[in-house]
Amino acid sequence: MSMEGLKMSWMVRGIAKVYSMVAAMLLCIVATCSFSACQKDSDDPTPSPEDSKYAESRTVLVYMVAENSLNSKVHSDVAEMLAGMKDVTLYPEDRLVLYVDDVQMPRFYVIDKNTEALTLTDLTPALEYKEDVNSASGDELGKALEQAKKLCPAKSYGLVMWSHAIGWIPSASWTPSAAKPRRTFGVDNGRNTSVNDGPEMEIADMARALESKDTLDFILFDACSMQSIEVAYELRNATKYLVSSPAEIPGPGAYYTTMVKALFKRDNYAEAILQAYYDYYTTVDTKYGLVMSIVKTSALPAFASYMKMVVAEHREELLEADYSGVLNYLYASWTNYIHPDFYDVQGIMKMVMDEDEFAQWKQEMAKVATCKHASGWYSIYNNKINPIDDAQCSGVAMHVPRSVYGRSRLHLNEAYLKTDWAKAVWKE
Repeated sequence: MSMEGLKMSWMVRGIAKVYSMVAAMLLCIVATCSFSACQKDSDDPTPSPEDSKYAESRTVLVYMVAENSLNSKVHSDVAEMLAGMKDVTLYPEDRLVLYVDDVQMPRFYVIDKNTEALTLTDLTPALEYKEDVNSASGDELGKALEQAKKLCPAKSYGLVMWSHAIGWIPSASWTPSAAKPRRTFGVDNGRNTSVNDGPEMEIADMARALESKDTLDFILFDACSMQSIEVAYELRNATKYLVSSPAEIPGPGAYYTTMVKALFKRDNYAEAILQAYYDYYTTVDTKYGLVMSIVKTSALPAFASYMKMVVAEHREELLEADYSGVLNYLYASWTNYIHPDFYDVQGIMKMVMDEDEFAQWKQEMAKVATCKHASGWYSIYNNKINPIDDAQCSGVAMHVPRSVYGRSRLHLNEAYLKTDWAKAVWKE
């Protein structure tokens, strides 16, 4: 996409409002004919190991929840994907499957390295829905992943979650008052408009939908504020790697012309995805800044056990400390405590640990996360670049259930203690 004329006032992908609920509709019958190269003769969508056609194949589903203010970004991002898929180094059976729910009916597209189209308008859908559905639901996400596997069976699968988002916080369906919004992943307003109100996807529902399928190689959140330890732990059985930001990402999101190649790398693909995202906003478009990280989900259970001991040792300090100097990706005061603070877990640990204990903690954290960051990141909330203290930065946020987030602050702690991470680490 052209980056000319972008301004700091552009909507970042973490901004959304919640109120209406939309019932999920039935998926229509898939239209066959144009995409036989992606489909097997058998009804089984999973290729057999001896099937040489699929020996090196990967299908990546890009799940675009854009029935909201991001619908204007769909065409430019898809144009970038079409350009990126022409990379000659891609394997012949590599496919991008796009699920697009914007201001039109939801639909699927299939793109490979031979696709001639240059724009979304030039593409022919592989499947079109006859009725609208709530794409901001775990059920629809699970159906979309199954449909992607049927359209393009492969040896391995990746997922790009594309929309608004704001971490582990429960959606409006949970909160005691509908007038007190909560934000998590996606917004589907159910009216095929650009308005940011409607249901959102709970992280627990996302996890249930994904972990019932084969484990994904990776999930890339092209969305704000999704790299928290709470989100990663909830998705520990759904994917091998999680690539995301604990802060707001720039409004344009990933630059897919170069990102596509990373999505289809066979070795060190998580590192390649992180590098591609980081490189664009530190070498091409440098005005926004960025902080991104990888979480290795197989390391999370052991880390949770370790953190349970850390929390037990430092519980009083953690609950009562002055956090004013800790690296914070989303200040609660910016949103009048509708959201909690998003403190970097490393900044928290640095504050409460002595030097030797903190050195040991960093070794444990290094088994879980790899981070890349610019000198700061742009936030729409205070309309400026906010500096990043490298000594405090792991690229992963963590909530601390302090009294300031209690009942007088919109039930945030009550919600938090229902997360898998809180049950594993904070429960006494």
